[in-house]
Amino acid sequence: MNNVVLVGRLTRDPELRYIPGSGTPVATFTLAIDRDYKNRDGSTTTDFIPVELMGKPAEFCANYVTKGRLVGVQGSIRVDRYETSNGEKRSFTKVAGRNIQALESKSSAMNKNMSNAGGQYDAPKFEPSGVVSPSEFSAVDDDDVPF
Repeated sequence: MNNVVLVGRLTRDPELRYIPGSGTPVATFTLAIDRDYKNRDGSTTTDFIPVELMGKPAEFCANYVTKGRLVGVQGSIRVDRYETSNGEKRSFTKVAGRNIQALESKSSAMNKNMSNAGGQYDAPKFEPSGVVSPSEFSAVDDDDVPF
């Protein structure tokens, strides 16, 4: 099984191109993702992950997603192997995205870009609107349920 889900910010606007012959849209960009731990000196390491989307998700990305925007991407890891003109064999790892979702509004991303100097971003805050107790749910008693 090869499945990956990433949440990060675009390092620049996506590049859109079309595959010759079929005309399939392809968007490429890089996600910046902070690791979930701090180094001994208190700094955080950031990974820069190349992503490629094809088809409708690529068009959505090119039209609505810009540099600095927080997005979620679902896809798979791909390793492309190629040979240089000197005969050296090389490989390149990327995420072949199937789905992309913007995780904040465009105006929210712009405000963060303007207000935070030096490219520092704060993670969006989640506050539940209300707490539901387990006693408010009722069990399903249905013989048609397949499990």
